[in-house]
Amino acid sequence: MVREIPFFPNTGDGTHCWQAVLMMVLSYFEPEQHFSYEELDRISAKQDGKWTWPTASMLWLHKRGYNLKLIEDFDFADFAQRGEAYVIDRCGEEVGKIQIEQSNILQELAFAREFSQLSPNPLEVRLPALEDLKQLKSEGYLSICNVNASLLYQQPGYSAHFVLVCDVGETHVTLHDPGLPPQASVKIKREVFEKAWAFPSEREKNVLALKKG
Repeated sequence: MVREIPFFPNTGDGTHCWQAVLMMVLSYFEPEQHFSYEELDRISAKQDGKWTWPTASMLWLHKRGYNLKLIEDFDFADFAQRGEAYVIDRCGEEVGKIQIEQSNILQELAFAREFSQLSPNPLEVRLPALEDLKQLKSEGYLSICNVNASLLYQQPGYSAHFVLVCDVGETHVTLHDPGLPPQASVKIKREVFEKAWAFPSEREKNVLALKKG
């Protein structure tokens, strides 16, 4: 029997979307455990006032016995080598500078180097599609995607944001969006989700799928 996916909101400062979706995943697969936002901040190596990259959490989940499937066109070894230059080359000047300003790049270089050396490595270098999300769900995985929150609700601007995919239907994608504002089981038109998922370019589409081993 498929269990309902728990929902947790972002915190009031709006910088804990990653911790919120991670809490959803952990509460789904380990309902007997409780993780506070403070604990998840440590697990994810969160920096005050900064966006969270998922790499530290992926390393922690791997050690905890989770099966990871990461589908994206991101070269962790190249990023670990070139740092900010890789981000600018990949995302373009405007979005790249926002990513850099909102991140602790030196910290992320170390995590990227460690992740690139995992064997077997959970990274599949290609662009994911909605069919991948459907397939992963059928295999018992929960999928987290990074999207442009502004485009998700058809507003101007750019804000990197993590959501948990609950379902992919014929016309809509159902998400647990930690916000702000938080919205459980919100339905987004497929074409709108695709645009928010593929920002600033198709190359940015990604999915991290998790299942307890």
